Amino acid sequence: MIALEPLDLTALEPAAQAMCVETMARLLCSVEGALQFVVRRRRVTGAAPLDLVGAHVAADALDHAVRAHHAHLLSALPAFRSDVLAVMRHDGHAAALRRQVAMVTEMLRSAGVRSREVAAGAELSSAGVEALRSVLVDGGVRCGLELDRLPGRSVRLGWLHTMLAAPAEFDAAIHLIPVDAAAAHRVVERRLRNLTADRLLDLDRGRIGDAGVDVGLEAAGTLRDRLARNEVRALRLSIVVAVRGADEAEARHYADVVRVAAAGAGLRLRHTHMRHAMALRATLPLGEVASTGKLIDSAAGATCLPLTETVCDDAAGYRLGVTRRTGVPVAVDVFDTAQHSNANLAVFATSGHGKSYTIGALVLEATARGVGALIVDPEGEYLRLMHAAGGQYLRLGSAGAGALNVFDAAPTPREAIPVAVDLVNVLCGSVLDEVERARVDAAMHDAVSAAACAGRATLLGDCAAALAHTAPRAATVLRRVCNGPLAAIFNRPSDIDLEGDLCAISLRELPHEFVPAATLLIAQWLWTRVRTERKRRHIVLDEVGALCVHPPLRELLVQLARRCRKYGASLVVATQNVEDLLRSEEGAVVATNCATVLLGGHRAAEARQMESAFGLTEAQRRFVEHASRGEFLLLAGRRRCEIRVDMPDLHRSILVAES
Repeated sequence: MIALEPLDLTALEPAAQAMCVETMARLLCSVEGALQFVVRRRRVTGAAPLDLVGAHVAADALDHAVRAHHAHLLSALPAFRSDVLAVMRHDGHAAALRRQVAMVTEMLRSAGVRSREVAAGAELSSAGVEALRSVLVDGGVRCGLELDRLPGRSVRLGWLHTMLAAPAEFDAAIHLIPVDAAAAHRVVERRLRNLTADRLLDLDRGRIGDAGVDVGLEAAGTLRDRLARNEVRALRLSIVVAVRGADEAEARHYADVVRVAAAGAGLRLRHTHMRHAMALRATLPLGEVASTGKLIDSAAGATCLPLTETVCDDAAGYRLGVTRRTGVPVAVDVFDTAQHSNANLAVFATSGHGKSYTIGALVLEATARGVGALIVDPEGEYLRLMHAAGGQYLRLGSAGAGALNVFDAAPTPREAIPVAVDLVNVLCGSVLDEVERARVDAAMHDAVSAAACAGRATLLGDCAAALAHTAPRAATVLRRVCNGPLAAIFNRPSDIDLEGDLCAISLRELPHEFVPAATLLIAQWLWTRVRTERKRRHIVLDEVGALCVHPPLRELLVQLARRCRKYGASLVVATQNVEDLLRSEEGAVVATNCATVLLGGHRAAEARQMESAFGLTEAQRRFVEHASRGEFLLLAGRRRCEIRVDMPDLHRSILVAES
């Protein structure tokens, strides 16, 4: 048996969906035996407690609050999730079966579906006690349903979602059995003769023709032509469902729920009266195939792949809320290299849609797992969060807050010279030309050498006098920032000591024009720390869109996005102006490099930009346009789903005042 990852293929980019259907069609044309998909849908239960060894002192309270909150949500509104198995049936030797399994696994991988082989579990050894309307087995009652009629129209990938997403517990089996070409031609010809006779009879009696006959004739003629041209392979499709219930009344009720859901997809199911045991056996891996079924071609069979729901329930993941459609709790492990190419995360949402709240929830979840966070806070939004989580909060620009020397932004002062040149350029509004930058660089080298000879730390103001004649614009700006109140930030030896791995540096009290320069200085300083102390942690940069007007900051963001992974760190970027980020090449790299993205509510123009940047489907773009506060489209690797950020009261008491 092959277990398939819970992935919604209809949420992938349109090109990826088309490739998936094409690959599946080729697979159905290649397999030698029957292919069975088993869908096991079960009610979601609460998660187990986290392993909190070595975590923060508040971790136990945070974990307990989240688990209690999810348990309350699941008791108020039951949620269901599905697991999908692919089962190969082969009557030949074991070696031939192994080849077929390897081929199926490889073709599923090329279609973008991860899978793994699993051992067959202990299935029911007997069918139980058969009755007219159900079958009694150990653990309850099962009510069987089987395929009665197909939609009678062209279908697309995911058309079975309505049935498979029914709010009930059941086991469904989709059997795709190859049919001999000659036998398929005979079946189609007989079908054409019967339908043509029905049409002629209606004409002879002067009656209006049956629409079902007309549709059936068209479909049978199309299938005959495609089979004759050898474009497709003939298959017999059988769909069987065994609905679970504690007693017969409950099983029958949920069977009606499934039938109504199937009807929404144009699929008609009927009860398997006096054959419920057969239906139950047909839903078991390698179970007997139902005698009923419909003749289809491999192109239509490719759309029956029952991967229509994304489940994000990573064992060590950050619990950020629940899915909007199903209410299943969402947990995303950004550090899981099997799912994500890097641990970077982006949160994009316009003002008032819960961006800061979501980042705060992420930081609290990271804290509960012992993962640190270094936050650059331009608006002073994370004070309560730091106090509640036991972190350190610094207000840059306020009296006694401390200073960051740019020459401490690298292991040695000479290695920090490029950073200092970029800082001067940003302070000057990013208008220095190459000659001026070269002169600033030369003055920096002289200042470092002079300070080393004097046995003291190099400061930014040491080069102001030398630049008075060679780069007067830079000298004028440096005299301003290296004297007066701003000197306490830019022209003093570093005296900030970040204790531990959880801290936030507020820039709210800085004049707005100096926020980009301070952000560059702090980010470079934090980046040096990340490179010298390799461990899991998040570097959080809020409102990065406004920073991307400065080339040095754009280049630094690209460097962080591409290289954090090598040091076990994670870059977290957020902005309410995603247009500012996407309009530059470097900003687009930062946005699209993040393996995990949360897209909140945006205006239509911005949503269209994100549709192109992230390969959104039309439905996903419409969701982003109309998302309410706290609703996000989660892109986690190939997994995509709509979620609602929903945290317990303990978390809200910490975060709401800050959002």
